[in-house]
Amino acid sequence: MQEHYLQRLVEETTSYNTLVGSIFPAALWSRLPHVVQTWARNYIVSQVTYFLICSLWCFYFYHWKHDVHLSKEAIPSRKTIMSQIHVSMKAMPWVSIVPTISEYFIEKGYTKCYFSITEVGPIVYITHTIIHIILVEFWIYWTHRALHDVKPLYKHFHFVHHRFNTKTSLSPFAGAASHPVEAVLDALPYTIFIFVVPMHFKTELVLLSFNGIWTFNTHGCLETKMWPFLTADYHTMHHIMHRYNYGNYTILMDWLFGTLRHPYSTVDEAKSK
Repeated sequence: MQEHYLQRLVEETTSYNTLVGSIFPAALWSRLPHVVQTWARNYIVSQVTYFLICSLWCFYFYHWKHDVHLSKEAIPSRKTIMSQIHVSMKAMPWVSIVPTISEYFIEKGYTKCYFSITEVGPIVYITHTIIHIILVEFWIYWTHRALHDVKPLYKHFHFVHHRFNTKTSLSPFAGAASHPVEAVLDALPYTIFIFVVPMHFKTELVLLSFNGIWTFNTHGCLETKMWPFLTADYHTMHHIMHRYNYGNYTILMDWLFGTLRHPYSTVDEAKSK
């Protein structure tokens, strides 16, 4: 029974791999081990998502609606955006290893992932998902804070991301512009906590993907206050002031641990506080 159940998971991931692998010669793709196919699929999907979402965002806000949401002075230069892309490309091959490892352990039956929501029911499924998100929030908050508080970590790893610290040097492309070590740390809780909290397999994949998309959005410098979410205006303050708003999706962890600062109307006002 267990073998049949795990086989369904392998068939599921194989179907994803086959879909992405269709862009390659069949003879070449079929020779790759399953785990290598999974890594290649994660890497390719990450690349496509990164360039598609960020490019559409920049087109909409920097060009189509450039006179509505952002001033012309706040739009980063092409050189700055290219620098962000360059840093991101160094991190993506490494961060793609994390979901690959997750799927390997899931397929082997080592985690608490389940295949269908009907196995646990909707209430338990929602509870599992909420607990998982809270644990991820906790992890990202404290690893992010440690990257600031522990000076060698900031100097050797987090500074790579904080080269982009003003409204004119931030864009969605900066969301993935991190040192590979930091990028792996950000993705790691999605692997660690599936050993602790039961999680629906497809929901786990969606949450990991959405985390990247959310990161792109929070580096866009838009004033989009949506309590209790930690939106771009909160994260822009973090890049300017360095000491506040370490969270990921919501302001919860910053509120609990005393590092929450609400957005101000201008950069100068933020700096004066």
